[in-house]
Amino acid sequence: MPERKAPSQPDSTVAARSSQSVRLDGHDVPWMVSQFLHGSGDLHAELAERYPNQPLMSLFSSRISDTSPRRGLATLATQDGSASVMIEVDLSTYNTEFAFSLASMLTLRFSLVSLSDLDRSQWLEQVQRGHQKVNILWGKMRWRSDYMIWSQQHHYTSIYAFSQQHHIEAAARLTSDVSKLLITWLAQLWLPQQTADDGEVAINW
Repeated sequence: MPERKAPSQPDSTVAARSSQSVRLDGHDVPWMVSQFLHGSGDLHAELAERYPNQPLMSLFSSRISDTSPRRGLATLATQDGSASVMIEVDLSTYNTEFAFSLASMLTLRFSLVSLSDLDRSQWLEQVQRGHQKVNILWGKMRWRSDYMIWSQQHHYTSIYAFSQQHHIEAAARLTSDVSKLLITWLAQLWLPQQTADDGEVAINW
């Protein structure tokens, strides 16, 4: 019997790239991701319902460390400093970590260590163009390694981090300005040759 095709959706590019992984490891796919990859359900609405009170990150700062290997460090924070997200990029390997902190008491760290140059560049292109409401940031291990889901709206972006291995999840909401600054910063660190050739990174919002 021929395989039934999922209904066409705006996010079909991601679904097509991941369809082989779904067939091979369908029993391991998180329910929300499976629905998204098969073109059913509304992942943005589902995540927003599960995380209704995300802290709003409206402050952005960044720097490059003087240590070896050098690291790019960016901090997103709420106005009152009660919650923050720190992003660290190893400039020698491009391995990236997102650390979600609450009240200087609890920190959940997610390591995106399996991202290839193609993974990074394709994801950046997707979020820069803004044609898809939801974009998944993951590498060749897909959901079997730490991954993130970015859900974009006109006035804000919600970011969600997941670690199946450690059974932890985290969420935060970014203002439009902070989201733009973060994407530009990541592009400059992840694609240094491209940004050097092109000058500034073009962001279409």
